[in-house]
Amino acid sequence: MLTKAPLGNSFGFIIKEIAKEEMLRKLSNDQKLLWSFLALLWINFVIFAAFTYIAQREQLIENALQQLTHQSELTGNTLDEWMSSRLGLVTGLASEIANKAPDQRESIPQVYFERIAETGLLQYLGYGLENGFYISNPWPIPDGYDPRLRPWYRSGKQAMEPTISEPYLGVDDYTTTYLAFTAPIIKGNQFYGVVTGDVSFNDIHRKILSTPVSYNGQFNLIKSNGDAVLRPVDPSTEDTTLEFFSSSLSRDQLKKSLSATSITEFTGDNSIVVFYPLEHTNWWLTAEVEKNVLLAPVYQNLTSILLLFMAIALTTILLQKIFARRVYKPILRKMQTDYHTNLPNKNTFIDQMHKLTRSNLKHGLCILVHFKDISSLLSSYSETMVLDIQRKTLKRIKNSFVRDYIVGSVSHDQIALFIPFINTPNNTFIERRLQHLESALNAPFHIEDENQEQHTILTAINIASARYPEDASVFDIINKANMALSTLQNSSSHYTQYHNNVLRQLATESELIQAFHNALHNDELTLAFQPQIDCSTNEITGVEVFSRWYSKALQKSISPQIFIPLAEKHHLIRRLSIWLLHSLFSYINSWLKSRLPAPRFAINLSSLNLHDPVFIKQFFQLMKSYNIPANILQIEITEHISLELFSDGDNPLEAMRNHGISIAIDDFGTGYSSLTYLKYLPIDTIKIDRTFIKSLPASQSDLALSKAIIDIGKEFDLKVVAEGVETVEQLNLLKLHGCYQIQGYLFSKPLSVDELFEFVDRWSSHDHPQRITSR
Repeated sequence: MLTKAPLGNSFGFIIKEIAKEEMLRKLSNDQKLLWSFLALLWINFVIFAAFTYIAQREQLIENALQQLTHQSELTGNTLDEWMSSRLGLVTGLASEIANKAPDQRESIPQVYFERIAETGLLQYLGYGLENGFYISNPWPIPDGYDPRLRPWYRSGKQAMEPTISEPYLGVDDYTTTYLAFTAPIIKGNQFYGVVTGDVSFNDIHRKILSTPVSYNGQFNLIKSNGDAVLRPVDPSTEDTTLEFFSSSLSRDQLKKSLSATSITEFTGDNSIVVFYPLEHTNWWLTAEVEKNVLLAPVYQNLTSILLLFMAIALTTILLQKIFARRVYKPILRKMQTDYHTNLPNKNTFIDQMHKLTRSNLKHGLCILVHFKDISSLLSSYSETMVLDIQRKTLKRIKNSFVRDYIVGSVSHDQIALFIPFINTPNNTFIERRLQHLESALNAPFHIEDENQEQHTILTAINIASARYPEDASVFDIINKANMALSTLQNSSSHYTQYHNNVLRQLATESELIQAFHNALHNDELTLAFQPQIDCSTNEITGVEVFSRWYSKALQKSISPQIFIPLAEKHHLIRRLSIWLLHSLFSYINSWLKSRLPAPRFAINLSSLNLHDPVFIKQFFQLMKSYNIPANILQIEITEHISLELFSDGDNPLEAMRNHGISIAIDDFGTGYSSLTYLKYLPIDTIKIDRTFIKSLPASQSDLALSKAIIDIGKEFDLKVVAEGVETVEQLNLLKLHGCYQIQGYLFSKPLSVDELFEFVDRWSSHDHPQRITSR
């Protein structure tokens, strides 16, 4: 019943809209108006047909050039990166061999070759020295083989720099054409030999150059002198002759077109060609399309007009344009578009989706973009500025997708997108595009008001998606996306996807929030503490404070990732945070009376806390009531929270910093605007997110990101804390790059109050086993 009602209503609206459109179409076909223009249309028929042919022809050529340019850039970049990665391998091996002692250059471990062979980047890898010694893997060396006689060795020795050879036949069967990626072994300007990595030319063609080209075109490889580069022989045939790439252009035309050094377009009598210069060779990648194939639709359309429609069809088209411009289109546009955004309204958007699904479309993705604070925007800024924000939002959406999509305004604060797919979209692809879109839409807008004054406006935008037909039909898919959207209310996340348990999640949320009410009333929550160690001094410099909840009603532990967003959504975050402060300050007060030195206590605060003046006032009152020194407190805010700008003179972070409380950004590096807001927020500590640490030292990319964050901290004179450190290898790697503030299971899991006191006592007395290991 719940799912049928919206579907029925959607059908009702669509039927009414179709009836109105049909009425207007009948009105536009009035016969009297049609015959009044008939004589004029007969006279202008030939001119109209000629202009139609010319316009379509030029438009097709322009579109084809744009597509060929885009495809050649993509394929050319892929080929450049493909060649660069292989040149990098052989260059690295050449440098390693050159730096070895002369008597060790003939004994590179075989495991090195095996490791590179496992990457699949090269089919053969080896090196030859001037004395004729040669080693490779996995290629067996033929008897009597002398590398110094091979083309790749001579070209590498002559170039004295990393090069890519011309295609040559391999010695294994003398039929397969190869490319050699070579790097000379040089030490002190002395040449010792050449490292080579071989890939069959057929492999390049199969993986890269056989990429489909629009309009049944093809990719070619052309040398700078106009000659074509060899195509590999098809191993499935017995023909051993070398083939060339085919081109309708003569050598002189090719050479003339290749005179430029950047991407070039050429339109000949029989074809159009786009030339892309490759980075590592003197070759050009060309994308070529025959004109007769490209212009076939133009000829077909013109023939259809001449043979089938003639004067009556053309008269009807022209009459329809005249009448529609004055009456039909303005009325229809008002019925189909949203007044404020000028986008298709909800019914039109659903109708467009329905038309797509009746074509060859098999799959689609519906995305809802929800302005959380549209009422606040309308009350704070002029309608013109709000419309400017919406226009810039649409522009960011367009820049986030490389494929066609339809868009509509489905409510006063929601924009919907529908992205068609021929095949089932990959979940990773969808997740990546939603992340990119969420980041782009939640970046600040720079808007100019009527007085030409610039305003920086940050809007809170949530994104939810549902898939067709996996999640719903086109008539119900917006409802499913809205259900997913409701799970983001007051959540720290800004995007989600519909899944089968959304309904169950919404149904159980009421039970969970009731249990949380009872937990706050019955004091079911507890505190946990995880120490932070300074490995340069071997001292405990701080502890991060966590809240834990074991529900007696539900008989299980509830993760903070669940109950904290729940508290934010249902306006319980102030009660939760005040409970945490009471419990923590009471504990700190007792700690200060002990003989142990007090570490700095790091407290995570919600964005809602920072925008709640009542909570901020209570925060300082509790500090005063419990007599808590400000210098032992640290406030942690997530990077996503730090993106929210505060009004001038009303920034609670500045007030806390002025009292002596330190401010840290948690999960640093997981957002998209980290560097920008380091300039504007009073930060003195950044914490490297555990997602960058957990794959160390294996992940080079995570190592590079972690090192970059450490360098940023040094540049901004900030403390850097690494979270989630679990192994000695991770610790040593962080220390090597200058990060000594460590938090993680290597030293301690989150501890109870008593366990923390015991941990600090043992650590201070130099009686903790992990203290020795950390050295």
